Amino acid sequence: MRRGVGALALAVVAATAAVAKTPPDTFVVAANMSQMITLDPAAINESFASGWVRNSCDALIALDPDDASKLVPGVAESWTVSPDSTKYTVRIRKGLKFPSGNPVTAEDIVWSIKRNLQLNLANAQRLREWDITKDNVDSVVKVEDPHTLTISPTRPWTPSLFLFGLTDFRVAPVLDRKEVLKNEANGDLGNKWLATHTACLGPFRITAWRPQDMMTLERNDGYWRRKVAMKRIVVRHVPEAGAQRLLLEKGDVDFATDIDPADFQALEKSPNVRLDSSPSLLISYMMFNMNDPRFRNPKLFEAFRYLIDYQGLEATLVKNHSEVRQSPVPVGVFGALPKSYMPYKLDIERAKRLLAEAGYPNGFTAEFSVLKDFPYADVAQHIQQNAEKAGVKLNIVQMIGAQLYQKARARKFELYMAGYGFNYPDANNMFLRHAYNVDNSDKSNETISIAWRAGWDPGKEFNDAIRAMQVERDQGKRKAVYEDLQRKHNAASPIIYLFQRLSVNAVGKDVKVFRQTLVGDDYSSIEKR
Repeated sequence: MRRGVGALALAVVAATAAVAKTPPDTFVVAANMSQMITLDPAAINESFASGWVRNSCDALIALDPDDASKLVPGVAESWTVSPDSTKYTVRIRKGLKFPSGNPVTAEDIVWSIKRNLQLNLANAQRLREWDITKDNVDSVVKVEDPHTLTISPTRPWTPSLFLFGLTDFRVAPVLDRKEVLKNEANGDLGNKWLATHTACLGPFRITAWRPQDMMTLERNDGYWRRKVAMKRIVVRHVPEAGAQRLLLEKGDVDFATDIDPADFQALEKSPNVRLDSSPSLLISYMMFNMNDPRFRNPKLFEAFRYLIDYQGLEATLVKNHSEVRQSPVPVGVFGALPKSYMPYKLDIERAKRLLAEAGYPNGFTAEFSVLKDFPYADVAQHIQQNAEKAGVKLNIVQMIGAQLYQKARARKFELYMAGYGFNYPDANNMFLRHAYNVDNSDKSNETISIAWRAGWDPGKEFNDAIRAMQVERDQGKRKAVYEDLQRKHNAASPIIYLFQRLSVNAVGKDVKVFRQTLVGDDYSSIEKR
């Protein structure tokens, strides 16, 4: 059905689209923008929108674009750590200016961090994970002078780990305080205005966004890190992969974000298209909602791990798009189990026995909410067919990202499938998002936690182990504990891991340079012939 719709879309685009080579100083993108909800760094919590805002909003410290495991100066030109790891002194690069012309100061950064906690939206949790709270932030994060700030954490974090947190624009944003407050409404600290605008220091600023239509990013001339070649980035909402492919081959766009992997082989032969690939920190997974009293037995989750033909899907449906990964920690991340770790394979009979042990000898019926984008609907159909052989009836409901994520955050689903992108290559990041959950009640509203969304309480021992490894200096011990936690996660959690996404960029022949990092695409690097 999906490819049938794609053929129709191709015909429509072919009949209506004008062939026009994109301008040399403009980068035109075809993308499915349905996942975008907001541009406010305090609230943004989806991988797609994060990628665009990351290219508009620098964080305090940067990741090395050639090796994301290394930290490099960013807005912070240098930093020092006290011997006992209880004080970080960060010096801000002088001469930086926001697009408004306002100078970048330490006060802007401290205000941006405090704003997150005051608003208490999704990303306040990212600060609380580092024990920075609304109650202690005034004593933890301080302005020392216009170009110096200090951070005095309440725990002696492993320094390299703590500094990773400051590389996330949602944890340590650099917002133009004066510009945001100029657009404040009813004490919202600019939240409504920032939903559709950016006021950050970065290579671009988002100047227009019409949901499910288009978005425009304009270059910030004089960007401190490098001379940016592209004057403008134009993103067109093209939800159908087949339509994106046609626009790319015709030269009407420079980059298509959602090409069907089944088309990669043909595109490799196209004289007008180039495929660039690199690893990514994005995984795909499905989960049960343990708030539903039917879904609380780990045997049920184990049964579903045997209803998936992982290798078969990798060789066919997601070939050149994803690789099998049966762990929350992607390959290439500190603490990850080896790539060969694949304890599960398709085994219908074993799944039936486990379902019976879980109390479902005759199966059950449930709604399966999945992301509409490739490959989720196709993978869901694969699981649906295998589940039916084991007596389980799944009713698939496809949803655009904005709707699906809101449903997950409200814990209003039965089964769910989507993807998740991480921010730095340490297993701490994965366990904080997919396991750590100290208050599983509805009132805690920790919507950023996948474990909380799934209603999974991993228990004090699991939570305490995650916390202990945040201050452990012995990297060998940290690695061993993280590997053990991954196995325990698979044994108990309602979250079932499927694949690790490969970042494959399909770009036009005129694109000379377009760098990809482990955490996403770098639009400031783009050069065209």
